[in-house]
Amino acid sequence: MYQFMLWFYIYSFLGWICETIYCSIPAKKFVKRGMIKGPICPIYGFGALFVITLLDKYRGNIFIIFILGLIMTSILEFFTSFCLEKVFNRKWWDYSKNKLNIKGRVCLLNSTMFGSLSVCLIEFIHPMISMIIIEVPIYLLNKITRGILAIFIIDTGLTFLNLYKTRKEILN
Repeated sequence: MYQFMLWFYIYSFLGWICETIYCSIPAKKFVKRGMIKGPICPIYGFGALFVITLLDKYRGNIFIIFILGLIMTSILEFFTSFCLEKVFNRKWWDYSKNKLNIKGRVCLLNSTMFGSLSVCLIEFIHPMISMIIIEVPIYLLNKITRGILAIFIIDTGLTFLNLYKTRKEILN
């Protein structure tokens, strides 16, 4: 269980780094990404766990991982966008200017990128991270994971409280 939680944090952090770089380069300035204050994007953590859990058995079959990863992450991104918009009355991203998008929630360019990232995750990144985590003594793994969990819960709770207050102000 602690391994899955630690994987979630690691991939949420790596996703935050990638997305921050991806958005900061064209803006030519630092663009902090993610809805919570800390340096993580939970959608990447959930996406990575989703991909690892369902696609690790296809390791070595890059085409299958790419296609299924593209589909799975696109569904996750669409569903997440829809839910966040309904809950907070705000669009968190909008691909409507991109070609081949679906309601601005997903687009072919990003879906292709996520399919490619799924291949990288299954074939290279996850095996390496798993090997590193296995070397960490279980008692230390538990302490690290619990510490990160406490910070994550506080950060997420405060973020959602602030977003809920903002939503109420907007609707009133």
